[in-house]
Amino acid sequence: MDRTTALSYYQLFPFHDHPLWKSIIEGKFSREQVLQAEMQHYIRSEIGKIYREHSAIAAKHLDANIYELLHQTVVEECYGVNGGPSHADLIKHFLLENGVSPTDLRHAVSTPGNVAAIAIYRDIAERGPVHHMIGAGCVEHYYSKLCPRIFDAYANIYRFKPGSFETYEIHGPMDEVHGERALEILESPLAQAMANDLSLAVRDAFVATSLHYDGMFQAATQTQVYWSGK
Repeated sequence: MDRTTALSYYQLFPFHDHPLWKSIIEGKFSREQVLQAEMQHYIRSEIGKIYREHSAIAAKHLDANIYELLHQTVVEECYGVNGGPSHADLIKHFLLENGVSPTDLRHAVSTPGNVAAIAIYRDIAERGPVHHMIGAGCVEHYYSKLCPRIFDAYANIYRFKPGSFETYEIHGPMDEVHGERALEILESPLAQAMANDLSLAVRDAFVATSLHYDGMFQAATQTQVYWSGK
């Protein structure tokens, strides 16, 4: 599987067209709806740290180069650069700064779409660290391009508190780097030997991401809809 083939799975669920992000970028949601959606983002990010950490540990016993690349990504996502906030910490900060109470955040539960997404993310991670990193990295490749549009909407349409939504400023360039690390691993002999299995991991990562956005949309709209990708 080459880079072009791996990234082509995005067309199954091209999330720049997902109703969640279209609604947000076009200003169709209220601020409260956005906050309800972002609570699902926080839940998924907190749980996702576990899968990233376990994948890095497993990679340490598999391949030194893969471990080093995955470890860098884990540090940036789960622990923050130079001791700064993690991805989940940044989302939590956004929510608390814009009116979500610590009690409401602590008692938030996953919507059905988010539950399904988390289950698939875990399954991919359990297949192996290469499956996890390449699947997540292909998603991050495209997410990096979406982040600036979300940042602009939060700044100029919803006018959330300045400095509170920096996760979407940081994860534009950061996730571009994460995507490139994953695609670098894709070119390795080990990954090429696992091409068929990895193609399924990439496919499933895009499915899981769409389900996660379904879950965010469900929280915002109090519906149980699922996007078909079209």
